[in-house]
Amino acid sequence: MLFNVQRDDGHTIEGYLIPDGFSDIPQVLVSDENGEIAHVPCDQLHSSVLSAGRHETGLVGFKLTGTNIPDLIHRTSLCIRDGKSELLIYRRPLQTQQINMKLVRFETQLLPHVAIDRQMSNVFQYALPSLERFGNETALQAFHLDKMNSMYLSGRLQVRNYQEFFDRGFKAIALLTDPYYEMALRIAMLKRFASIKPIFLGDRDRISLSAAIEYFGDLDIQDTSAIERALKKAPLKVRMALHSPTTRQFACSDADQPSTRRDIAAAMDAISRFEVIGHINDTLAFASSLSELLSLDMDVIPIVQRNQAINGIASELRTLAVAETYLEDDLILDFYIRQAMEISSSHEL
Repeated sequence: MLFNVQRDDGHTIEGYLIPDGFSDIPQVLVSDENGEIAHVPCDQLHSSVLSAGRHETGLVGFKLTGTNIPDLIHRTSLCIRDGKSELLIYRRPLQTQQINMKLVRFETQLLPHVAIDRQMSNVFQYALPSLERFGNETALQAFHLDKMNSMYLSGRLQVRNYQEFFDRGFKAIALLTDPYYEMALRIAMLKRFASIKPIFLGDRDRISLSAAIEYFGDLDIQDTSAIERALKKAPLKVRMALHSPTTRQFACSDADQPSTRRDIAAAMDAISRFEVIGHINDTLAFASSLSELLSLDMDVIPIVQRNQAINGIASELRTLAVAETYLEDDLILDFYIRQAMEISSSHEL
């Protein structure tokens, strides 16, 4: 999906929405703080889109005026979303003080830190969390929105595919997770996904994780011996869901690509370019650094809490040699990153 707003002069808003489906008829959902206002069809011809073969009719442009959106000029909280997926296309500048910065938070947990995303949505004009749900083309389009200087994006994205935007005005942040904690979290969530369809997973994740979801569906996660047996017998597709996910995220261009020892150095190099790096073992320090970057009161930044049940499973995983083999690259990366953090912290003192 491609989208953008090219003009908002108060009286008129013009933009485009090119849907994924070649023959789909796009429309935008317009709302404000009081609720839904209208569904507006995209009826403006973009001949370049038609000639490029991106859409059957080329009718992908939309134009909002006082005619189809009454009192448009005074609707300060107006939002425009894709009528089908409800993906945010545009939001007018915040009336309260907004942060004029382009920030991307690379999510390192399978279960996203929604509290951080929710708070960032209150201080940035454009905010799009869990970006990986929408696919690579849509994610790239979000980075290319050129009419807004106040942007917050987040998602379990492959860092290597988006590093170029670090040189185009985006500042990157991440809260790194503990390898055993993330493995415990993934096993617990994969088991849960077998009975409850997760709303935060996109189609690609559902497909790539389907084998692991089925495999762990009946696992007793309170039985350490059962977990050990499951890890030892797991087929390759299942193993890939748990194999050093952090190293793969920071060093590999494909989420399904296995990591190697050489990728550890590449991951560390990518992490060195981040504005703020935190660790789940010290979320207070992460919140402090983020508040300083954004010039926000620290009380505004949510303090991420570790789940005690998941902590218990992680403690048991630490005793299993098979779990260590799954996480070898992440364990090495985690050691060096925490060591670097300790050195940096001591220099600050």
